[in-house]
Amino acid sequence: MGRMETATLRKSAAPGVAPPVVWRAAITEEGTVEQTEARDAVAFLDAHPDLVDFAVALLTSGRELVRFIWIDGDRAWFSVRMDVDYRADDRPRVLMAAGRIAPPFGLTIRELDVLTLMSGGLGNQEIAACLEASFRTVTTHIERILLKLDQPSRTGAATLATDLGLLRLPTPGGGRNLMPLTAGLVDRKAVSPGQGSRALAPALQRRPIMIGTPLSLNGLASADATEMLNGTRLAVDEINRRGGIAGRKLELRIVDCDCSDDQAVLGAIRSLIDCEVDAITSGYTCSEEQVQDLLADYGAPYLHCATMEAMVDRVRQDRHRLRNVFQLCPSDIHYGPRFIQFLTELERSRQWQPSSRRVTVIQPRWSRMNIGFRDLERFASRTGWKLDLIDDLPLRSIDWTAVMDKIHGSGSAAVFLAYYFPEENIAFLQEFLRNPANALVYTLYGPSIPAYRQQLGEDADGVLWATTTGLYQDHLARGFAERYERMHGVKPGHSHAGLAYDRVNILATAWTRTDNPRAFDRVVPEIRSVIHRGVNGAYSLDNPGQVAQSFPDTSMDPSISQAHLIFQIQNGRQKILSPSPYGECAFQPPPWLNRH
Repeated sequence: MGRMETATLRKSAAPGVAPPVVWRAAITEEGTVEQTEARDAVAFLDAHPDLVDFAVALLTSGRELVRFIWIDGDRAWFSVRMDVDYRADDRPRVLMAAGRIAPPFGLTIRELDVLTLMSGGLGNQEIAACLEASFRTVTTHIERILLKLDQPSRTGAATLATDLGLLRLPTPGGGRNLMPLTAGLVDRKAVSPGQGSRALAPALQRRPIMIGTPLSLNGLASADATEMLNGTRLAVDEINRRGGIAGRKLELRIVDCDCSDDQAVLGAIRSLIDCEVDAITSGYTCSEEQVQDLLADYGAPYLHCATMEAMVDRVRQDRHRLRNVFQLCPSDIHYGPRFIQFLTELERSRQWQPSSRRVTVIQPRWSRMNIGFRDLERFASRTGWKLDLIDDLPLRSIDWTAVMDKIHGSGSAAVFLAYYFPEENIAFLQEFLRNPANALVYTLYGPSIPAYRQQLGEDADGVLWATTTGLYQDHLARGFAERYERMHGVKPGHSHAGLAYDRVNILATAWTRTDNPRAFDRVVPEIRSVIHRGVNGAYSLDNPGQVAQSFPDTSMDPSISQAHLIFQIQNGRQKILSPSPYGECAFQPPPWLNRH
């Protein structure tokens, strides 16, 4: 009986891995398992008939020996050797030995696929087509393979792989890609008439299209992350129920990481790249520049919602390198001017009579955040407002008592709290209401999270807040909200749940047009060209910064932009006040103003 040569492979197994269990059997040209040396070998081959197919194919190939790597549905690796042998009656049979091993040389499954195709003489572009991967990704895999095998060239790696049996069966893309190697002949002959692409490796049979998402599901911004995750899951579920993208399902890869920890964020991104996801979507991260750089090298579409002009400007200044980076919500640079414009609208329409001509602006000590303060100053000067700025506060654990002392001392008629996170928004209002000033409270985004109203209850009534990406209150948004609640058992918030839902559908449109999610160089231009009307408005990203447009800040055409929405919480409900035509009701003076 033939002997399986696994000594070289065992050298690369991880320390402490037990010796492989070997199944040995004799297989006839009719596919009958005639002889075994392990009681469970018959059951093993019954459960994996493709190994029997390969044995029968070897008997008709004109070759005497084949060695290869086979990976089962549980991603367990096996080294397989098959020898042609002759019985006393000269009838041929195959003696097979299969042993479970650790991945040799530390190779990943995808690296084994690349090595297999490379050994068949395929070039990088041909390998990319077989694996539905990008040219850049294949090049990166080959660099890693050469390093792991300690080989200076592709030829050296291919020779080593052939000598040691490091060729995967079934071969990616079918046995024709490895002919005239014995493994290629065997794989080709193992395909039955009419069976078509059975020889595709299991992992490549229309593998799911993967969306990677790093989210901070614990700690700061966790409520925000949950909103985005739920919106994403709803979109994925709906697309899969419709049959996926050209018959391929969408699959989410979630990595929980602390968005305030640089290394945690970058580690999460690297892990998603290693998983070869087809796109990455994200919320806020502290290391957005490094994330963009990593993903520029990877090439997959990156759809984020950092809401930062600094991130938009990076793309604007280096659009070729960062061509796959898109900001799905308009920039934060519009928040400041819009605040002053809204106060002026309220005053001119006589819905509000300010107690003074002063406003206080509060923002964190965070260089990357830019609410457009210079334009805010310019608009304020034109309309007679004077500004008091508090900009030396941390992102969390703020002493709001000291802040309130400054607000009372200034006599401001309005307070603009430029904080995104709901936790600090809640803490501020709680402190404010202990001794309220005769001033409006206007903040950003935080009240969009359901936890804001849940924790504050009726105390939240009267708060004004703005978002450059918000859930509309039309029939599309209402339908989304109903489906979201059916799926998750809670109502969605009024911002990033809808945005996360919309961006999956933008990706789906681009993938449908290209029919190959791994062709990043084709998918990215399609994302730029898509004009998508979602539940948060319209997305048009074909501009130098590849950022969503804001109505009325950067576009007066609402069919290609998202409305910069201003909400007020009235009697426990979120009501849109501005801009027209999205405003649904009039401003109501906050209840605390009646105390003055």
